[in-house]
Amino acid sequence: MNENIYSKAECLKELLKKDERVIRLNELEKKMDNDNEVISLAYKKDMAAVKYSDALNHFSEESDEVKSALKELHETKLNLDKHPLVQEYLKAYKEVRELYEEINKILFANFNSDLCPKEK
Repeated sequence: MNENIYSKAECLKELLKKDERVIRLNELEKKMDNDNEVISLAYKKDMAAVKYSDALNHFSEESDEVKSALKELHETKLNLDKHPLVQEYLKAYKEVRELYEEINKILFANFNSDLCPKEK
C-alpha cells in the first residue's frame, strides 16, 4: 500500500510541475527576481521593516518614531504591491494557492484527527 501511495504522490507532483498555473507562477517569480525595479522596491520595503522593528525596540508603540516608521513601511509595501509585475505574480500566486487548498481538501477531508492522540 505504501508504494501505491508514494507512486500516486509522485504522479501528483509531476502533474503539478506541468500545471500551467504553477508554470506561470514560477516564470513570474523568476521575472521578479531579475527586475531591477522590483528588487529596489523590495529592498526599500525591507529597510523600512528593519527601521520599524528598531523603532519598536527603542520606543513605545505610541511614539512619533514608531508611527513614522510604520507609515514608511506601509508606503513602501504599497509601492511594491502596486508594481504591475508584483500584481501579476500575486494573482498567479492566488490561483496556485487555491489549487493547493483544493488538493488539500480532497486528500485530507476524511482524515481523522483522533488518530494522533493529544498529549496531556
